[in-house]
Amino acid sequence: MDFRIRQLQCFLTLSDLLNYGKTARALYMSQPTISFQIKSLEEAFNIKLFERDRQQVRLTDAGYAFREYAQNIMDTVDAAQECLTGLHTRLRLRASFGPVGQFVLLPAVIRMLAAQYPNFELDVAELTTEQQMARIAEGKIDALLMVGAMPVTGLRFDPICTEPLIAFVSCQSHLASQRSISVQELRNVSIIASREKDCRFHKPFLHNLLAPFGITPRIVESPQSCAVQFAYAASGEGIAITTSSMAACTFPGVVAVPFKESLPPMQLGLASMQANETRAMTIFRKVVMECAEAALERSVQATSRPQHGPEAVKHFPNHREAS
Repeated sequence: MDFRIRQLQCFLTLSDLLNYGKTARALYMSQPTISFQIKSLEEAFNIKLFERDRQQVRLTDAGYAFREYAQNIMDTVDAAQECLTGLHTRLRLRASFGPVGQFVLLPAVIRMLAAQYPNFELDVAELTTEQQMARIAEGKIDALLMVGAMPVTGLRFDPICTEPLIAFVSCQSHLASQRSISVQELRNVSIIASREKDCRFHKPFLHNLLAPFGITPRIVESPQSCAVQFAYAASGEGIAITTSSMAACTFPGVVAVPFKESLPPMQLGLASMQANETRAMTIFRKVVMECAEAALERSVQATSRPQHGPEAVKHFPNHREAS
């Protein structure tokens, strides 16, 4: 069986107008061409679709039956064409987020995208660090927001801010009532760290962070999920060390407490592959940079402790405007 889309167009138009001359004018074709297309379609199905005499053109019973199928085929073709055409102009981006990105920045980004780019599709995936690195390199994720720089070949990293570190402790802990705690307190408590299969960097980071103070951390391993790690902290299993803007978020059973000592801050930013210069990526980068300063500034104001608070979040103004 061999038939063409043009033949279906001719059939459907003729079945509506029931006039070869009008059909030819409607499709900007000659009348002999319409006749040829209909004849070819009838030969393909080995059945007569129209009865024609000097007075009128009418559908046969087979023509009436075939009309619904022909319309369904044309509707499917039109939908496929619209979909494929839209791929060139579609604004769709797949992203994954670090804790600050997810809890502090993502709401503002979603609001701005909805207001300024209502057709923008943002697909969010909750991934471990190891999954993030693998998928962005494979092109399965377009952007990683509020993460540290990663050892991925061809990765572009746009710094957004540096944040001081704080501790999340159980409300039941004696440390919860203190305005600030000393790093030396970490000699006597466990520290929650992501499992190595989720993030190869977390435990080495904690060891390097505390080594200058002569402390070897007692590690309690946990899945790399902010909610799970803070639940561990709430249960008294250990202390979670995170960045200061997370203190603006509410998690049951834990309290955010700054450190007395000055610890190395953590640099966070937006990661994407250098080769990814799609319009969706450009828009997302611009929106993120515009949202970052306001959202992070609000989180600092909400958690500021004038006497013993951590250093303020430091932004990178040169990166707020993205091309």
